[in-house]
Amino acid sequence: MTLEEQCRLSYYKKIADIGAHKNVYLVQHVETNRIFIKKEQKIYNREVYEYLQTCGNQHIPKIFECVEDKGTLIIIEEYIQGESLADHLEEIGVYSREEVCRFAITICDVLEQLHQLPQPVIHRDLKPENILIPENGSLKIIDFNTAKRHEQGRDSDTVIIGTRKYAAPEQFGYKQSDARTDIYALGVMMNYLLTKKYPDEYLYISEKYGKVSLTEIIRKCVEFSPDNRYQTVMDLRRDLQAVLAGTPKADRAGATDRQNNSSEKKGLWATPFLPPGFRTGTVWKMAAGGVGYLIIFCMSFSLEVKGKDGSAVTGFFLWANRLTFLAWCLLTVAFYTDYLGWQKSLPLMQRRYLRRAGYILWPVIFLVVLVFILVVIGG
Repeated sequence: MTLEEQCRLSYYKKIADIGAHKNVYLVQHVETNRIFIKKEQKIYNREVYEYLQTCGNQHIPKIFECVEDKGTLIIIEEYIQGESLADHLEEIGVYSREEVCRFAITICDVLEQLHQLPQPVIHRDLKPENILIPENGSLKIIDFNTAKRHEQGRDSDTVIIGTRKYAAPEQFGYKQSDARTDIYALGVMMNYLLTKKYPDEYLYISEKYGKVSLTEIIRKCVEFSPDNRYQTVMDLRRDLQAVLAGTPKADRAGATDRQNNSSEKKGLWATPFLPPGFRTGTVWKMAAGGVGYLIIFCMSFSLEVKGKDGSAVTGFFLWANRLTFLAWCLLTVAFYTDYLGWQKSLPLMQRRYLRRAGYILWPVIFLVVLVFILVVIGG
C-alpha cells in the first residue's frame, strides 16, 4: 500500500459491522459524511475489482477504492439501501413468473457484459442473498468476492468456492468455472424464487407459452454437464423474453403463479390463518408445532404467582397473570414466525440492518405492554 492509498483510506471511519459478514463494515467518509461499504478480503481477484471499478454498469455497486496490502484486498464500495431478494421472498411467499423472468433478464444483461470480456469474469455465487432491490427499484448484483477470470487452458478452479445449493458441479473441482457456471446458479435461483425449493427437491412446473416453458428453461440451466446447458446468457435471455412475451395478463399480475405454488396445499392447508407450524401441512412441522404449543399452554396454566408477602395468589389475579404469560408467548411465536406478514408493519423491521435490534426489542415491548395492562386491571 502506497502512502497516497493509505491517506485515501484514512478518510473512511468504521461506524458498524454488517451482520454476520466477516471483515465487512459500514464506514463513513469524514469529509462528505457519505456511507460506504468496506471489505477486507483474503481470497480475491484484484483484476476483477479493478474492472468493476471502471465498468459503469448501473446494476453493479460502484467501487471507489481498491487497495492491496500484505495479502489483503481492501475495497470501498457503494452502500445500497434496500433488501435482498431472499429477504423480500420471506415477506411475500413466492414471486410470479413475470417477476422472475424480469429479474433473470436483467441479470443476463449484466452477465453478458462480464462474460464477453476478453478474459470473462464469472461471478460464481449468484443467489437471492446477492441480488439487492434498492429503494429506487434498480436491481443490483453484489458480492463479487468469489468472482474470477476464466483462464484458457486451465482444467479446474484453483479454489473451490461458492454456495452449495447454487454451485454448479464443476465448482467442486473437476472442471474450470465458465459462463455456464453462472447460468446453472441462475437456473437454481429462478426455481427457488418461484417455489422456495431447489430443483433437486421440486422442479417448478409451468405451461408452455410459445416454443418453450419456464420449466424447460430451468431444467436446461441446471443440467449436470455444462455442455447440455445454455451456452451463453444471450441464448437464455432470448428464451426468457419469449416466455415473458407469451405470459397471460393474469399471470403478469402475479396471481396465477402464487396460486399454482400453493396448489399442493389442499383444503385446510391453503388457509393462511392457521397458526405457525400448521400452515404448510408438513407432518414434522405440525408435530413440532403441536408439542411447542402444548408446552406453552402447560407452562401458562401451571404458573404460580406469589404476592409481596410471599403468599400464593389465587382467583382472578392468578388467572390474569397466567393469561398474560400465555398471550406474551403466543405473540412472540407469531412475531418470530412473521405470522400473516405483520413484521413488515413494525418499526425497525423494514430495514435489513435494523432487524437484529427489532428481533430483540419487540418481544420486550410486548411484555412491557402486557404487564402494564395487567397492572391496570389489578388496580
